[in-house]
Amino acid sequence: MKRTTVSKPAENLALVQRPLLPTSEHLQQYLERIEASRWYSNRGPLAWELEGRLAKVFGGSDQNVVTASSGTAALEAAILVAAGPAKAERPLVLLPSYTFIATALAAIRCGYQPYFIDVDSDTWMLDPEQIAQNPICAQAGLILPVAAFGKRPDMTGWETLQSSLGIPVVFDAAASFEHLLQAPDLVSTSIPMVLSFHATKSFSTAEGGAILWDDPEALTRVAQMTSFGMNEDRSCFYPGLNGKLSEYHAAVGLACLDEWASRADSYRKIADAYQHCAKAANLQSRIITAPNISSAYVLLSCRDATTSDTIEAYLCAAGLGVRRWYGLGLHKEPVFADIESGPLPVTEMLAAHHLGLPAAIDLSPEDIAFVVQHIAEAERD
Repeated sequence: MKRTTVSKPAENLALVQRPLLPTSEHLQQYLERIEASRWYSNRGPLAWELEGRLAKVFGGSDQNVVTASSGTAALEAAILVAAGPAKAERPLVLLPSYTFIATALAAIRCGYQPYFIDVDSDTWMLDPEQIAQNPICAQAGLILPVAAFGKRPDMTGWETLQSSLGIPVVFDAAASFEHLLQAPDLVSTSIPMVLSFHATKSFSTAEGGAILWDDPEALTRVAQMTSFGMNEDRSCFYPGLNGKLSEYHAAVGLACLDEWASRADSYRKIADAYQHCAKAANLQSRIITAPNISSAYVLLSCRDATTSDTIEAYLCAAGLGVRRWYGLGLHKEPVFADIESGPLPVTEMLAAHHLGLPAAIDLSPEDIAFVVQHIAEAERD
């Protein structure tokens, strides 16, 4: 490898993601309200306010969002309400291997045994039409598709599949906040969608998540499920979990909503700068940014696995953050060594080819040019 000709410190780029949440000054009004109310958790007034505001931006009533302490807790609650715990006659959950580990772990906590299905090479997601033809459906009690990297989900296709097969579907849309803002009609009356509000996401409560479901009665059960399965008079009706969003995390979310317009503008500038540099380096078809995926990510699609490994090593040697966000696929994780699955050639190809690049909201155009120039140099070497 030749030494790069660009002399620039890479400290701003050492991590693939450097979250930047609202400052203490912007949080102050909400912290004062917490101190005044002395209500810190247990679905307090700030959590209710956050749910109401989110419901409005998603174009629904004030009853289509329930927050949770994490995206994983939100997934567990949605699964338990939509499908219930796994049953002996249908023990499997069908899900992609091309996703983050939390998707499968949430289903396991509900008693399901993962069965990994390959994703479509164009969408990077499960194809509902292909699932419908798979004989493994006879053993499935749950289908758990994922919006890879926050891509736009095909909710019409999944609603049709659920109706035709009678198998409950829960959609892991962890990073799809922006697509739901642009197309709130994606929120379904029949399928719960789950968002992550982790610090690395474009909209965040630092840690948290939400269930979106245009079914007020089902969402009431979801809220009870995240509160130990108890209703307002503290009677326990369901085998629930402690998955409530704290008031402090709700405060971060409210402040994040307050400044969303400026955050969205900053994210647009990051994507535009990457695309500008990619075009100059003849990489425009291979650097993937919003709006195709969430603004929380910037991906490099490498030509082959060898090139991917070479570029990863080159960028790491230059002190630049790089990450394979979905590892090599869940089927390669040690915890799933004994799990059966279908053939996964597309998953293995995508996992080998995709590299996550620095995507922090405060990267400068110079930072981004630095990253892209290193990619171009690595390919030449």
